[in-house]
Amino acid sequence: HVFVDYFSSDCLQEPRVFNPSGSLRITVVDCGIKYNQIRCLAERGACVTVVPWDHPLDSKDYDGLFISNGPGDPLLCKATINNMRKVVCVDHPKPVFGICLGHQLLSLVIGSKTFKMKYGNRGHNQPCIHKGTGRCYITSQNHGFAVDPDSLPADWDVLFTNANDHTNEGIVHNTKPLF
Repeated sequence: HVFVDYFSSDCLQEPRVFNPSGSLRITVVDCGIKYNQIRCLAERGACVTVVPWDHPLDSKDYDGLFISNGPGDPLLCKATINNMRKVVCVDHPKPVFGICLGHQLLSLVIGSKTFKMKYGNRGHNQPCIHKGTGRCYITSQNHGFAVDPDSLPADWDVLFTNANDHTNEGIVHNTKPLF
């Protein structure tokens, strides 16, 4: 199976391609990605290139950029933030989706602030409310940092809020494909 040896080493050292014949090209910045995320993207027909957390990014290399989840303080990820800034802070960025740590990194790229949570959100069945519809999504979470929604620039908005502690769980640009 193509995915069997992905996690044979502790840290990805060079880009790896999964489903090279896929029609949509997705670059994944590996900040601690889970195998299932790669598998789900590839099974949906994407050519998935997983790059190390500090890999230089070039929007010519992908149709969409996925910034993965991972552990730790997002402020310590300076190389990833600087690389992301080069493809996010442009007039016409390609789609970018950040999840968990990736969401926090995207927030820092655009000038928002993050903070250390007292306990963090850890566990299954975390309710998150979608701002546009009011729909509740049940998620699993494991993070100790959150984005300060009051620090979002004017052209950004909250996308999801944790219903338990009211911390930010997602952001979205008002006109650009950045989530």
